[in-house]
Amino acid sequence: MHKRDKLFLIGGVLLAVGVVMFFKSVRLSSFGFYRIGPVSTGGILIALVLLDVVLLIATRHKAAKIALPILAALLVLSVILGTHLSFVGSLLDLFLMLVPAAVGAGLVLRAAFLKKEA
Repeated sequence: MHKRDKLFLIGGVLLAVGVVMFFKSVRLSSFGFYRIGPVSTGGILIALVLLDVVLLIATRHKAAKIALPILAALLVLSVILGTHLSFVGSLLDLFLMLVPAAVGAGLVLRAAFLKKEA
């Protein structure tokens, strides 16, 4: 086994262990769509997507083709912004989780840029 392969394997294992430990300590809660005051952006975006699909089927207008992926991305962004992540644990726990992930990522990057041996 070459040095590059060993670095990649060790780095991958450390990265995986750190990321799994981190995600086990994160609590996810969703509030639905992002809200601006009392107004939910999800309902507005779903209505705009449906209107755009109808416009696209009826007219095949170029603006409707451009607007559909943009509206779909805004809808996904609205769901992401409506999600709340909270970390359960102390600062020491966070440090002990992120150190293996950072070292592993560094080893993987080092292995990726290491020149191949003949």
